[in-house]
Amino acid sequence: MTHGPSPPAFEALDRDTYRRLARPRNGLAMAHILVRAGFHLALLFLSVRLAAGGQVLTALAVLIPHWAAWSFLGWAGLGHELFHRNVLTSRRANGLLFRACSILTWSNDAFFELTHPLHHRHTLGPADVEANAGARIRAGQVAWLLTLDVPGLFRRLRLLALNAVGQIPGDARIQDLAPPGSPERRAIRDGARRVLLVQAALAATFLVAGQPILVAGVTLAPFILSGFNRSLALLQHAGLRAGVPETRFEDSTRTVRLGPVGAFFYANMNLHLAHHVWPAIPFYNLPEADRALARTGASRHETPGFLAGLRLLAALNTGP
Repeated sequence: MTHGPSPPAFEALDRDTYRRLARPRNGLAMAHILVRAGFHLALLFLSVRLAAGGQVLTALAVLIPHWAAWSFLGWAGLGHELFHRNVLTSRRANGLLFRACSILTWSNDAFFELTHPLHHRHTLGPADVEANAGARIRAGQVAWLLTLDVPGLFRRLRLLALNAVGQIPGDARIQDLAPPGSPERRAIRDGARRVLLVQAALAATFLVAGQPILVAGVTLAPFILSGFNRSLALLQHAGLRAGVPETRFEDSTRTVRLGPVGAFFYANMNLHLAHHVWPAIPFYNLPEADRALARTGASRHETPGFLAGLRLLAALNTGP
């Protein structure tokens, strides 16, 4: 929904409140991380036990919520927040966990390190190589996103294989970020090799241990039931335009109202305007920042829930 003129979003928090909200809280952060880890490990453990007892279909059914949530470890979720190095007080710990989340979701952390700062500085502008307001979920993709996204898996493998030999597909903007022979190009090469090596080692270990269920539960997990994550990631900026200036995020960024479970797994990235205005604020403090934006009327684009978001994406697909 769109409101009339609003004060600059940055003014929604006074300096003291901003400083308080930007301060990481290790106890709360670790609670979030441990609940997530416990959720995934418990379902994986139960599926292994069921598969060992011959109940393979039941074991796969147990993994359904695990699969639906796994993609949220990536760059549209917890991994993205760890990139900002503000979840824990230790920047090194944030960085190590960011790399782990990237590997577990088949993502090259070195590439994101280059593109994401540009996305924040130039949201939907010409220099933003990450977000595309015109990106859509095509009808032919829906079945894959609700099952195993085989095309997405092969695209990711191809991209990582190219990165691993020093090639980076993309236009001139991307090439300029990591010219041949540059440290950035080498970092992207090494990042891809790291993902491929760790994932291959994990898959081999699962198979040697006689646990093919873990190949489905870990190796293929980022590509199974990924439609929930994909839809929310698109809703962050779909159908919007760059602000003038580009840091006027009220024009380019959408907030999606989710329930507590969805917001938890999405690391509050549904409160995306608050995140763009104050990227230094940890995800667990974003709800207070979001309420401050709501009081000022700065939140111009909002969607009341996931189903409403799907309807919006469908309308954008059929629009002019």
